[in-house]
Amino acid sequence: MDDPVRLAIIGCGGMGRRHLAGLAELSRTSHMNCDLLAVCDPNQPNAEDLADEAHELLGHRPVVFQDAEQMVRELDALEAADCPTDTGSHHIAATQALELGLHVQCEKPLALTVRGARRIVEAAQRSGRILSVAENFRRDPMNRLVRALIDDQAIGQPQCMLDVEIGGRDSIIITPWRHMKLSGTITLDAGVHNADILQYYLGPAHSAFGQVRLFEKTRVRRGTDGPGGFYARWAASMPESIQATGEDAIFGQITFESGALGQWINHHAGHGESVHQRKVFGARGSINSPGDRNGRPVTLHLDDAGAIGDQRILEYAPSYRLEPVAAALFGAERPWRYNLEFAAIDRKLLALEYYELARCIRTGQQPEVTGAVALRDVALVYALFESDRAGRAVTLEEVQSGAVDAYQREIDAHLGLLEPIGANA
Repeated sequence: MDDPVRLAIIGCGGMGRRHLAGLAELSRTSHMNCDLLAVCDPNQPNAEDLADEAHELLGHRPVVFQDAEQMVRELDALEAADCPTDTGSHHIAATQALELGLHVQCEKPLALTVRGARRIVEAAQRSGRILSVAENFRRDPMNRLVRALIDDQAIGQPQCMLDVEIGGRDSIIITPWRHMKLSGTITLDAGVHNADILQYYLGPAHSAFGQVRLFEKTRVRRGTDGPGGFYARWAASMPESIQATGEDAIFGQITFESGALGQWINHHAGHGESVHQRKVFGARGSINSPGDRNGRPVTLHLDDAGAIGDQRILEYAPSYRLEPVAAALFGAERPWRYNLEFAAIDRKLLALEYYELARCIRTGQQPEVTGAVALRDVALVYALFESDRAGRAVTLEEVQSGAVDAYQREIDAHLGLLEPIGANA
């Protein structure tokens, strides 16, 4: 490991544990380019536990801190911070790290609101530091393959896309805060993944028309271990039920700058049959994406050739090649499917995020998911909320600039990003 980037993890809860697992996955390859010097969390027991886990996984124990400013002051060699904190504190943790002179990787969504996301982007611009956002779904080899099929004109000019996710019942999804408007609704926390995939496949969105709903006002504790079981240690301390205040379903139509259209449903209060569909239709055929982190094959449907769901699909995506580190992690340069457990997939995708961050710091290149890309993802989610409030389609520019922000203003005031209504009356 030549000249590794010396970094810290700020935020030592469930997502911090997942990120550490990703770093450990990278360390088991010849591409390891990071050195974890410290972990930081105001909750010292969480930080101590993560440091112990790092010792087991990486072979050395990082220094524990409760304050980022003290950490930077005492560790002169520190170069970067990974911020897998809860969504409502991203604008604080990431901005502080950037202002302290660190390069930053921030967990998705970039912030709880567009205004918070802009604050982080502006801090990165002022500091001249790298800002990368941990958006992992697009790094899945199957999503890389779909993008290559689109780019290589396998289905001709894209015309429309369907992205539908329905399920969840009345369960608390991972943690209670994901059901509260003022701390981060599940439709933002999970929906931002879909917003990123929609724009990864079809390019920037131009406008959106949507409606949002809160269907399940009472949520109950039921299987709250979360992805990969990383949240199990906190599950027992969660309440048996909560009163939700954040919308759990969004329904929208999106117009992309290319002229393509999108139909998007992100419904986390669905009962009965669970639905997960992602399809792209073009002038000569369609693509059925298997979704994310499952390794199932992509299926290409062509007017003249029928369904192609085996390795022949690679013939229609000549540009499809994983970067060397991704190929090493997933076992092939051009995989058309893979067979791994969820936890292993999750680790590998997070490992790719760490690798890219360190590479960008050393080369000066920009990461794939910059602050600007992540800001647009947050704006696309909120475009549906703001459209619901406004009763009309809204443009992404209106939402990104803050010209349309009626839904978010209460959140921004709560976060201290905006003066409370009536404060100067």
